[in-house]
Amino acid sequence: MVITSKDNEFVKHVKKLKEKKYREEYGEFIVEGIKMIEEAISEEAVIKQIVICDDCKTESAIPNELMYEIAKYDCIYVSEKVFYTMTDVTNPQGIMAIIEKYPSAENGIDFKEDFFLVLDNIQDPRKYGNNTKNSR
Repeated sequence: MVITSKDNEFVKHVKKLKEKKYREEYGEFIVEGIKMIEEAISEEAVIKQIVICDDCKTESAIPNELMYEIAKYDCIYVSEKVFYTMTDVTNPQGIMAIIEKYPSAENGIDFKEDFFLVLDNIQDPRKYGNNTKNSR
């Protein structure tokens, strides 16, 4: 079955997950794209559903190996029109997943108690600044 209505309750739920307050309330978040889905599977994330655009015309088709992997999960097919209402990506690849935000305590990490520091795109300030003191 393919969801063709943007007023479908599941579609509304996915759209809500774009907002932080709903991600916190439901304990879920969305990842989009082939690479992100592959990483979620390899990291054994708790994938609740995988949403696949049934008739999207994308240049990067979903590889067969990934299709075999995602067949093990709860897959929901939506029309292209519906998929485009669910995504904020400019050139979507036609696949997204809803992931449980707080995995079970089996992995030993308590995300509510443990402290994590995540740094992204760190750069050397001396490379870009006019700080002559540090550039000697």
